[in-house]
Amino acid sequence: MDKEVEDTVKEAKLYLNKLTLLDNDLEAAIKQITTTFEETNKNIRETFSNLKATLIKILDKREELLLNQSKKIKGEAIVPLNDCRKVVQEKMKTTNKLIDTGSVIMSNPSSNFDCFMKDASLLGSLPEVPQLKEVPYISFHSCPSSENEVKNILEKLGEVSRIAPAQVTQMTEKPGAILVEWQIVENDERMTDIQEFKLQRAFGDVTKDLHLIVNFNDCYKGPETQHLVKDLQPGQPYSFRVACKFEGIAEWSAWSLPQVSSTRLKPFSWEENAYFETTGENKIAKPCKDDAPIIFSNGAQFFVGHSIEFTFLETDTKPSKATIGLVTERTVSNLRSLKEGSFLINQSGLILVDGVEKSTVLPAFAKGQKVSFSSTLVNSDKVRVNIDSNEKRVTYDWPIKPESKMYFIAHFSSTHWKIFVE
Repeated sequence: MDKEVEDTVKEAKLYLNKLTLLDNDLEAAIKQITTTFEETNKNIRETFSNLKATLIKILDKREELLLNQSKKIKGEAIVPLNDCRKVVQEKMKTTNKLIDTGSVIMSNPSSNFDCFMKDASLLGSLPEVPQLKEVPYISFHSCPSSENEVKNILEKLGEVSRIAPAQVTQMTEKPGAILVEWQIVENDERMTDIQEFKLQRAFGDVTKDLHLIVNFNDCYKGPETQHLVKDLQPGQPYSFRVACKFEGIAEWSAWSLPQVSSTRLKPFSWEENAYFETTGENKIAKPCKDDAPIIFSNGAQFFVGHSIEFTFLETDTKPSKATIGLVTERTVSNLRSLKEGSFLINQSGLILVDGVEKSTVLPAFAKGQKVSFSSTLVNSDKVRVNIDSNEKRVTYDWPIKPESKMYFIAHFSSTHWKIFVE
């Protein structure tokens, strides 16, 4: 009986631990909803407050501009009319005086008849006065369609999302990098019209330190749903978020929930070698003598699922030999000894797998050219290797164990080559 009670208590404790974990998850979920609700409301208020202030400022400025335009038209048109009217009124005054003088002469013929007739000679001169159709008829017109367009825009301004349409779904550590993948999670008829995605990265964990959000910077824009984020420090946490843009809409969607990850794998680099000059944290290698021994990676850094890119920073303008590739053993320094466990490509684009020359040839090496190797699992005895060069790809199944740790290598017959790896 005691044993049965003891077992029940143990089982109850395990059950309680599971309930506690569930309660913690629920607490985190409630906190996420509450926090994002408060942040969203704050953003809504700030956005509309700023917009109201901006709209009032714009409307006041436009009103003042239109009033000034109306005032200018009035001023420019009425000044010459007032001047003309002064001339007319002066002539009216002179004419009235002439009429009065004529009345006096008619009642008293002895008056100054000569002066009267001299003034009378001016009666035929009339100033030019414009017709009403020739002077401004000042008016104001506001296009109803423009007002309706503004109203429609304001009525549809902003959108509250239950969850952002694109979310980061997986992060896989790579040497000095993280492969970030995302997908559409909202059921929306617009999802088929997504034009592009934007991935951002921030240094640190923004879920713990919210002030780090200001450090988000773009690291990818395009139609793909994954991106290899390079040049990362091993062991350092990084935050990622993604947004999307729908076709025909200029603005980006809401940001996804930030996801945090890090890589424990050091970046690809060359082993220090007395016959090579290595720079750029040992990512760049240049031979110091002709026909120098093979330079190996700084340890067996390449695994199944990895990809590596070689960039030729310098090439020999004269005919010379160059070889890059992957090997499973670090036992030789002579290129001719590399047979079993080697997957190589030389300067002319010739591919050799375990020492066997393949029929397919890729473009010859050139300055600035990038050649990449990537690998995927086939079965317990084979690894599939892709070589990409100048937008051309070849694929071969390499009979090695998937758990094999590989080195990347390079060999040059002259000092005029320089190569960069990442």
